[in-house]
Amino acid sequence: MINFDESENWSSWDEWVRCKKHHYGSKTALQVFGGIIDFDPDRQKDLVGGDKITYDEYLDLQMMACESKEKARWDFAMCYYYHPLEFKGEIERITKAAVCFKRIYVSGMYDDGICFDGKEDHVWIDKNGLEDYKVGDCLSFFAEPYRYIKTGNGKQIDFGLRNPQGIKKIDKYELPSDEQLMLESINSIICETCYLNEQCSGSMCMRNKNEVKNLRNDMLAMLKAAKSSNNTGRE
Repeated sequence: MINFDESENWSSWDEWVRCKKHHYGSKTALQVFGGIIDFDPDRQKDLVGGDKITYDEYLDLQMMACESKEKARWDFAMCYYYHPLEFKGEIERITKAAVCFKRIYVSGMYDDGICFDGKEDHVWIDKNGLEDYKVGDCLSFFAEPYRYIKTGNGKQIDFGLRNPQGIKKIDKYELPSDEQLMLESINSIICETCYLNEQCSGSMCMRNKNEVKNLRNDMLAMLKAAKSSNNTGRE
């Protein structure tokens, strides 16, 4: 159930219903906090399991996914809505039908050319195309991001990968650490919010090196503390 008191998009279910009515049946892809709601009825055909729900359910499930971002694989969602560039991961488990990656690292690009990175843990992918690999192998590949309905705890929209292509075996050290991913995100934030942004060519940082270094270290410490607090809360 959605707690609209904590929503950054709608103050109540009635407000969502009014928004839905306004865009109903259109080609609108509505950007909201937490994701994108696609009102195009034809895009429902791309949702695996979408033929088993109504158009209204399709819209409501998208809204609920945006309001419950932590329950969906949103780094894969970014690749679904924008442009995936590359995936990397280490095989953790293999069954007759599927391969489980311990973690998949995501590289993608927004429409404006800005790139993004992320990761998803314990990802299952159909074994087709991965039959020649074994547990412990680290791979780089391209794959198709897709949406599907999962029903383990009520109906929910989630995101996955299928049809891996261009598969290459890589060394384990090529997989980025959590700290490297944090630093990449921090560097992007520092650049995007810099007071010298309009004067900067993007090829060389114009800010004082010690200032940027201290800011980066402070932000990294805050991220690590937040991650540690979140992990403690789950135990």
